[in-house]
Amino acid sequence: MFQKTYYFQSIDELDDILNTISNSEAYNSASGILMQLYNSKTDVDEQAMINKIISQCPKACLTGMTAANIATEEYDISNFPLQLSVTYFKETQLVQFEFDMENTTAFVAGRVMSKALEDLENVKCLQILYYANSISINSFVHEFNHHHIPTFGAKAGRNIRVLNPAHIYGKGVYSTGFIVVAFVSTSLKIYMDNNLGWQPIGLEMAITKTSGNSTVVEVDKKPAVDIFSKYLKVSPNNHFVQNVCEFPLIIERNNFKIARVPSGYLQDGSISFTSDVQKGDHFRLSYANPDNLFALTAQSVNDVHNFEPEALFIFECGNRVKFLKDKYLEEINQYYHYYPELSVTTGYAELFYTDDGFGGDLNSALVAVGLKESDNSTDCIIPCREYVEEKRDLSNQKIDQEIPFVERILTFLESTSKELDNLNKELGKVAYTDQLTKIYNRWELERKIEEALELTNQGMSYGLFFIDIDHFKHVNDTYGHDVGDSVLLSVVNVIKESLKEGHIFGRWGGEEFVYIIPDVDEKTAVEFAESIRKKIDDICFVTVKHLTISLGVTLAKPNDTLTSFVKRADDAVYEAKESGRNQVKFHLD
Repeated sequence: MFQKTYYFQSIDELDDILNTISNSEAYNSASGILMQLYNSKTDVDEQAMINKIISQCPKACLTGMTAANIATEEYDISNFPLQLSVTYFKETQLVQFEFDMENTTAFVAGRVMSKALEDLENVKCLQILYYANSISINSFVHEFNHHHIPTFGAKAGRNIRVLNPAHIYGKGVYSTGFIVVAFVSTSLKIYMDNNLGWQPIGLEMAITKTSGNSTVVEVDKKPAVDIFSKYLKVSPNNHFVQNVCEFPLIIERNNFKIARVPSGYLQDGSISFTSDVQKGDHFRLSYANPDNLFALTAQSVNDVHNFEPEALFIFECGNRVKFLKDKYLEEINQYYHYYPELSVTTGYAELFYTDDGFGGDLNSALVAVGLKESDNSTDCIIPCREYVEEKRDLSNQKIDQEIPFVERILTFLESTSKELDNLNKELGKVAYTDQLTKIYNRWELERKIEEALELTNQGMSYGLFFIDIDHFKHVNDTYGHDVGDSVLLSVVNVIKESLKEGHIFGRWGGEEFVYIIPDVDEKTAVEFAESIRKKIDDICFVTVKHLTISLGVTLAKPNDTLTSFVKRADDAVYEAKESGRNQVKFHLD
């Protein structure tokens, strides 16, 4: 397989390019041909361009989109030529799917896509170009994410000054929808790299109220815009987005760091975003240093080069281009140096899902995707590239040379933020961690329960287990407090083995523990609690040998308070102990 990329300024120039492609031996012998059309212009007849390509190259899978152009006028990219990148495969077959959201829903489209993947064998990866709101792309991908297929792509954008409509390209031009290409192969290998580079700074905050899927109403129960006026002295005005977009929110989901960039504000102090935000998300503001971004990119280029791809696709966020300004090409040229035929586009968001289903739509990132057909290679997927600081070479720096102010202030900012970050982590451990067991303490558990109750009022379901070690006083009286502490640690370690994503476990006090579990009903909550009870009952402990626990289980109800929620579970565990211990009881009244 190999890749060839063409550039042109008008549709008239396209004829010669298409003639060259369609008459080539590579076109006629390829098992699959991927055409990626990326358009940064605002004055092109898009449908005429699509018709011409399909007419002259019917064998190819055509995908594409309009580019995001949100940089200032000085760094406008609308004068960039159109780009048509063609990748010829020798063994891989391509299957294309198009979903026009004017005629269907994201859920239905996702179900159709899932059924199609069930019928296809050896799907190696997916490319998705889309233009839809964040809830739609997440709903769409959710329906087939269980197939565990690496997925990449981008969200189309537009020119913020001309306000041309954003479009995606397939067999037609779509204002909203999804264009999916499935790469079917037994020999295809993939490289995927999520290169963010923004560094979190300051205190962690929580999204406490949202509207829909992409609007934050409150942060720490205060109007969302207040965080930018407090930390950046930016008030809501015509330049709000331009003043805050270089300081995106950094959220961590499933150990996967994602950025969220504001796209506007509302009169009530809410902030809208280009991608999804969720109530309960914890985040920090962030900043970037161009030198650090380039250092990360250099690491990415090195890893790409080691993978030795036969085709390379770059998807870069428009916000990253806006931040880098005239240095934008300097970053991309690091890849061009080794892969001059690569394809590159800028979007409102970048799509990145690993083969285990983690990821989502990203902001401010650069996603590099390499492909090659090989039986003697392995895949390489980097979920989120971390900055590795390298020692500076000061040998050529004059001692009495003045260092630019921006470099000095960025160095100061980086150094102090790292020190504060380390200090905050240590203080955080003291604040929310039980000293003996290193799990959540009661103070943090109460905060987590309050958050769960707020989400319950939004329609989510939560169960709460109150766990009590049976006859623990006898353990302390018989064997001493050191053995008692050892028993507590052993019980905690066993219960921690049951922890799953979204579960919360902590020490309420003494030999009492609380376990919070999301998305459950009475049956599943009791069954899960029973599995924990049985694990403890089956273990032979050092010194004390046999030990049991009693559990009280309840479900959160609308308008529950912290007191009422915990009391029901406490009453249930009391009943379990009165009924003979080593059992699970459920209360809902």
